Amino acid sequence: MSKKKPEEFPLSTDTWYFAIRRLDRWVKKENGEVFRPYLYIVYNMDLDIIHNLSLEERSNEAKAKRILFKSMTESVPKLDIPVHRPARVFFEDLELSKALCTELKELDIICKYRSQRDVIDEIIKEMESMDEESPPKDLGLLSGDKVSVKALQPFFNAAAEFYRAAPWIQLSNYDVLAIKIAPQKEPYYMITMGQAGIEYGFTLYKTWEDVEQLYSEKDHLHEAVPSGGYHYLSFENITRIPFADLDAIEANNWEIAGEDAYPAPFILFLSGEMQRPNLELLQWYEAAMRAVPILVKDHINRNSLGEIEEIEVSIPVTSSAGKVTVEIIIPAGEIIRPLQETHVDLDEEEEIPFDRRLLEADMGRMFPPSMKINEKLAQAQELIYQAWEEDNPAKRIILAHQALQISPDCADAYILIAEEEASSLKEALEYYKEGVEAGKRSLGEDFFEENIGHFWGLIETRPFMRSMEGYANCLWKSGKRKESIETYEEILGLNPGDNQGIRYILLDLYLTVNDTSSLNRLLKDYEDEYSADWLYTFALVKFRKLGDRPTAQRALKRAIKYNPYVPDYLTRKKRIPAKIPDIIGFGDENEAIAYVSNHLNYWRQTEGAVDWLKEYL
Repeated sequence: MSKKKPEEFPLSTDTWYFAIRRLDRWVKKENGEVFRPYLYIVYNMDLDIIHNLSLEERSNEAKAKRILFKSMTESVPKLDIPVHRPARVFFEDLELSKALCTELKELDIICKYRSQRDVIDEIIKEMESMDEESPPKDLGLLSGDKVSVKALQPFFNAAAEFYRAAPWIQLSNYDVLAIKIAPQKEPYYMITMGQAGIEYGFTLYKTWEDVEQLYSEKDHLHEAVPSGGYHYLSFENITRIPFADLDAIEANNWEIAGEDAYPAPFILFLSGEMQRPNLELLQWYEAAMRAVPILVKDHINRNSLGEIEEIEVSIPVTSSAGKVTVEIIIPAGEIIRPLQETHVDLDEEEEIPFDRRLLEADMGRMFPPSMKINEKLAQAQELIYQAWEEDNPAKRIILAHQALQISPDCADAYILIAEEEASSLKEALEYYKEGVEAGKRSLGEDFFEENIGHFWGLIETRPFMRSMEGYANCLWKSGKRKESIETYEEILGLNPGDNQGIRYILLDLYLTVNDTSSLNRLLKDYEDEYSADWLYTFALVKFRKLGDRPTAQRALKRAIKYNPYVPDYLTRKKRIPAKIPDIIGFGDENEAIAYVSNHLNYWRQTEGAVDWLKEYL
């Protein structure tokens, strides 16, 4: 590298073009941070070569001067061109040309402003194409029909207000709000996102049929996209926002609530096309985002089982459209919940999870049960073992029905039908109930009295225990919270060793219904438990009861020592990933993600808990 000054090199006849552009792409630093770079370009118009190309975090006069003068004192890599001064420098930016003109004239270089944007447009296009994860380039909010800069400022103010109010702390994704704002004749339906800490914002549905389609059994997300488009507003990190919006936010100083709180409303269509909302819809969003925080703060009450009581309220707000009344009803209607919370399509390269029932089938064949069972029941159970080994779903169901024809006391047959043939939650609930009754018949009353506390360890009890768990799960999904909890408690009473992990389910359910007495009893019964679920929940319960006292402090320090990854997710230093890990280890980050995705809102609903946690980091 030459240490000579520009004036020490010969003056040529070349004409250079100097430009600074803000790129629509992101660059990651070594420490993991990202920035949107400025591209400094020194282009030789006579030789058709780039003398200098530099990505910089900031744009200023001093940096521009250094880069321009550096181009005069260093050779172009891999090109045998002597170092020299240009005869002329054309600037794309008028103000920059004025700032540097005096010093260039002292070097006998002619300085002019000449905007020839097409000269470097291809270079810019190539540089921006290197970022494959950039959001849509030309799909800014101002592309929406009749949307103006004037209309967007109050929208951003309302979005920041909505984000800070965090209504998702109080509203689950089954709490559907029916919202009507004049001149609407029929309501729209809003569902908040944010309970699990993965995505924040809300989705919007124009009809109740669209809501029902969302909660129906769909194997693919696109099957639940309404014909009129899937409307949603998510709060995102800056890197996921269209650059057209970022330019507008910067130019107009619109309000943003946090680094992960850039509002991004989109409409996604079945074809894959995306649009931005028009002015009318943005004004609806604005009014709703002002009203929902008031609803959550002043109007939500819960019954003894933690369920939101029915609400029908009119909330006046002032929006860019003037003073409007927002009418909200909750619940908006009865949700028919799916049998499974989610459907996952395995990629071709992804391994199919190991089915532990296959091991149980081998055990059942190798080791006779501790009690004498009916010969027909044994034949029926053998058909179920065959069904577990069968890859074809239709054949599995046929084998289950054949098993019931041989013995109506085959509980596992009812379970298989509930899982794979039942078309509704109600139907599945009935099959699981039949499985519970079949299990009771096959075991007999004397068996229960003699073996209580040792179930599951006896292989013949497992069909009954599986039926009980499926039954309790369906009861909860059906809204029968009390009956569900009682069933789970019965399972745990039969098998305190808890091979099924029922204690973790009850821990969550007690928190949901705010049953402090049962929660404390469960924590005490398993006080030697070492897991993020147990230790962090124990600390939370102590804080709820005692506040920042030594007992709570010790519990929290113990939890942090066991799994130090949890606090980053509870305090939102890190956001929960979109895909929850399938495999977790004791004390590892995957366990932290799994714990926080299920328990984040319990911490947020406890006043002062998250701030208390921050004090001990």
